[in-house]
Amino acid sequence: MAIPKPKAALIDFDEMLGIEPRQDAAPAPVQGGILEMDFNLMESFPNHRFKLYEGQQLDDMVDSIRQFGILLPIILWYTEDGRYIILSGHNRKNAAQLAGLTKGPVIIRENLTYEDAVLIVTETNLRQRSFADMSYSERAYCLAQHYAALKSQGKRNDLLAEIEMLLNPHDTEENSTSSEVQTKLRSDEKLGQNYGLSRDKVAKYIRISNLIEPLIFRVDSGEIAFLAAYDLSFVEDEAQQQQIADLMESDSYKMDTKKAELFHSYYKAGKLTDTAIVQIISGEKTRKPKSNKPQPVKIKPAVISKYFTAQQTQKEIEEVIDKALALYFENQEMEVTA
Repeated sequence: MAIPKPKAALIDFDEMLGIEPRQDAAPAPVQGGILEMDFNLMESFPNHRFKLYEGQQLDDMVDSIRQFGILLPIILWYTEDGRYIILSGHNRKNAAQLAGLTKGPVIIRENLTYEDAVLIVTETNLRQRSFADMSYSERAYCLAQHYAALKSQGKRNDLLAEIEMLLNPHDTEENSTSSEVQTKLRSDEKLGQNYGLSRDKVAKYIRISNLIEPLIFRVDSGEIAFLAAYDLSFVEDEAQQQQIADLMESDSYKMDTKKAELFHSYYKAGKLTDTAIVQIISGEKTRKPKSNKPQPVKIKPAVISKYFTAQQTQKEIEEVIDKALALYFENQEMEVTA
């Protein structure tokens, strides 16, 4: 089995979202705190958005577990209603079951709020995976969950306020202080250098998490570009998003940046009707109108040399052609009226 390359430290990501180091979220074994538990007693985290490993990555994990067992305990959340929910270890459980195991080592956490649990899920997944290897939907869902959990706990209100402004730029356009905030954002040092994420990029990821699955999965597959997805996310009506997704599926319509911008502006203006959706996604709204002007004509050199000398200027030639055409059409009119 190939030795996995070390993951980038998450310190920049923690700072970006204002995360304090959490002792209860650390998956390190604690003496006397590790138990063996049957896999059938464990539940996946609700609405878990991280995709399970597939292909070679899964095969490598299965082989490793067959040889060495589960080296890193699964972290479980023991809820008030007596359920054991996986916070960290969905892939370990899946690979262990494929390797023929029925139980594995666990660390159990109690007295957690849902927001605490979300932070543990997202933090541990980000520590165990490379952010660059995640799909767009995984990044978006992860950042959105992280943001929502931090927001509900009232942490780092200054950072959250800035991200909120970036999420809803139109709500602050007329705010007299918005330009000051924008200036501050521009001058701030980019956060999350290991991941190439600025606050603006974080905000865009959080916004596209509002897309329904058929649309955000098209971002994963490359059918919808990231910036187009960002504009499309401003269509907040899920029924209209579904209509767009259905038209892309049934009629094989493509989504590009211009169409996404139109969806954004039409929705903001309250003009995104069913008819407008069809006109935009079909490309009717982005086609250039046909011009009523005649197409330019280039006269061949042989024709020019037939009637003009090399000494005549372009202006003189144009004047002669203009007079000749005027005389021609005048004669045409006389013949029609005769």
